[in-house]
Amino acid sequence: MELYCHEVTVRFVERAVVPPYEGSMIRGAFGRAFKESCCPFPHDGGGCPLGEKCPYGYVFETSPPEGLRDFSKNQQIPRPYVFEPPEETRMEYEPGERMRFGFTVVGRAVEFMPYFVYAFSKMGETGVGRRRARYRLERILAKNPFSGAREELFDGEVVRNRRLAVTWEDAAREAERLDGGRIRVEFLTPAQVRFRGEVAAGAPPFAALVQALLIRIPMLSAVHCGELWREDFRALVERARAVRTALDETTWVSFRRYSSFKKRGGSLEGVVGRAEYAGPLGEFLPLLVMGQLTHAGRHAVFGLGRYRVLAA
Repeated sequence: MELYCHEVTVRFVERAVVPPYEGSMIRGAFGRAFKESCCPFPHDGGGCPLGEKCPYGYVFETSPPEGLRDFSKNQQIPRPYVFEPPEETRMEYEPGERMRFGFTVVGRAVEFMPYFVYAFSKMGETGVGRRRARYRLERILAKNPFSGAREELFDGEVVRNRRLAVTWEDAAREAERLDGGRIRVEFLTPAQVRFRGEVAAGAPPFAALVQALLIRIPMLSAVHCGELWREDFRALVERARAVRTALDETTWVSFRRYSSFKKRGGSLEGVVGRAEYAGPLGEFLPLLVMGQLTHAGRHAVFGLGRYRVLAA
């Protein structure tokens, strides 16, 4: 399991009006720019004639490798990237102001990083938000949020081959700093986690959070990193039921979005706030720590389901 985390900085050259949840805007504009940057063929559901050699086809229309068809037949294939919207929610940016957002790439998708950089630059030329405000791509940093290591990948002019992989071992070392009996989870963007056919209106039960991560992370690992997990997932979720919700200070929020690709509106919703979980947590902590980067629940590629694990 290898993740590659980046911090993208742009500087607006025009006044920008953005939606209340920037993650949807960023992902939508990125998809259009990425498609125009690397694939001349129409994508109408039939798949690109270039197959997995097409960067857009692999990143946005991911299909499982031949050996994993049975493993993934009942699950949606997760895309090999995750956006993290700016932590400070703003509706407007004046000319000269910066916006920063996160962009995490999974496994072999990092090979397409030059395409991603070009797409971010093209987004700035086309414009984003309600007024199609233009920006200048100023900087992209590769970083390891657990070790603190940082490398400049793009300085506004030159793209450099800088890769800082975040591995399961990094997550395991970070997890050792936490208390195995009680933790706090801060849901930073709306988290919608389904468990036994239902979505909790409050903080997801701990077993629900573990199950969501055990659906998402092993699939990312298998499809994009070539590593198939062979754990007893059902037994892990059952053991997670011994952990209780000790504090729930979350609230349900909902944002409207419009997909220009599908020509229809929709909603991005879930819980935000903080919760504390108490019980036998130790074996689950590396999973929770890694999940901070992959996110959990629905619409993770938009940046939903982002959370932070802290000492209680």
